[in-house]
Amino acid sequence: MPGKNKYLQAGAFGALIIFCSLQAFAGGNTKLDSDLLHELKRMIEQQQAQIDQQAAEIAALKEQLGGNTEAIAVKADKEDIEDLDKVAYSSFANVNVSLYGQFNPAALYVNNGDSSKLYVVDNVHSQSRLGLRARVDTTSGWQVGGRFEFGISGNASTDVNSWYTESASEEFFKLRWAEISFAKESYGKFSLGKGDSASNSTAEIDMSGTAVAMQDKTLWMASGTLWYDGSSDILSELEVKEIYNGFDGLSRTDRIRYDTPEFGGFSLAGSYSSGDAFDGSVWYSREFSGTRVAAALGVANPGDIMVGTDLLYTGSASILFPLGISATFSGSNMEKQEEGLDDATVWWAKLGYKTSFYEGATTAFSLDYGESENISVNDEKGSTWALAAVHDIRDWGTEFYAIYRRYMADSERGDFDDVNSVMAGARLRF
Repeated sequence: MPGKNKYLQAGAFGALIIFCSLQAFAGGNTKLDSDLLHELKRMIEQQQAQIDQQAAEIAALKEQLGGNTEAIAVKADKEDIEDLDKVAYSSFANVNVSLYGQFNPAALYVNNGDSSKLYVVDNVHSQSRLGLRARVDTTSGWQVGGRFEFGISGNASTDVNSWYTESASEEFFKLRWAEISFAKESYGKFSLGKGDSASNSTAEIDMSGTAVAMQDKTLWMASGTLWYDGSSDILSELEVKEIYNGFDGLSRTDRIRYDTPEFGGFSLAGSYSSGDAFDGSVWYSREFSGTRVAAALGVANPGDIMVGTDLLYTGSASILFPLGISATFSGSNMEKQEEGLDDATVWWAKLGYKTSFYEGATTAFSLDYGESENISVNDEKGSTWALAAVHDIRDWGTEFYAIYRRYMADSERGDFDDVNSVMAGARLRF
């Protein structure tokens, strides 16, 4: 507004110059002088009235803002910048692009009966990652999508042990997604490229709110730890995951996949993957009077993807009651090709409770127990149990978590001590 006052003052000055010029041109004509003077006076009075009104508005605005105009201007500029930072641009006007990802570092303490160590790791329950999504909504109702994502685990929680305090895992920088998809509500979804096989995540249905800390694949935490035989005082070369493990379909593969439309809460999926692997799954999700139910079943012929395996069966179910109490169960069976090897089986169960102590955040607690048999050799059993807590602050996009887990082994290969582990960290999603 102060800038406008300058223009008004300049206008009055210009009018004065015009008046003087006209007076000189008219040769001192009294009638013309009187008319011009009257018009000039009217213009100046009108401009002065506008200046006075604007000055009053500025004073009122300053009083309303409490004189903090500079701080408010800075805040407005910052909000504009933040909005721009959240926008990823496409070279095509109709393509919407978004950048996403997460950081998930944690501190991991492990004691195997022989020694105790503290590691700084990436929590591979839900590893750190960076991705890009693209979407086009066509006029015909089809949605064309694309996804490109890399997983980044500097020091994987699955690999560290007494011998290797730093991970040498291939998960350090790994392609997770590189696909294009075509979807329409009445036809379903077609996907081509790197992504979830049809059976992936069928063993991971979980509504407890603590999945970032504990899942059916409990091997994600301290599973590289070496078993210690306390009776003979020998540190074995066997890792935890060779006795206790979990299965979850064919994971992410280079595949062609089709998902049917949802009908009555059910949907089906099928995929064929490079390596002569194929799999199928059925999914279910419904809500009944505030109680949510979800389940999945999958079967896979791994082909060359999982050498030594004929068929893999996976499934899970979870129920969340209105009071925040949840129950989850998961089970898997692997049929082995080698003659004389028994099928490997895994089951896992979890009880959870989720609540909100204050607005904008939820806190979840859970207790789980699981067993696996014949993972590497016949008549060998591993078991585990754990306690976990997760505090999710939605406005921050951040979850804080802590978990205690114990692994136990019943094996003829040694009298192994229990493995105790504690992990605490935070996941920031964007």
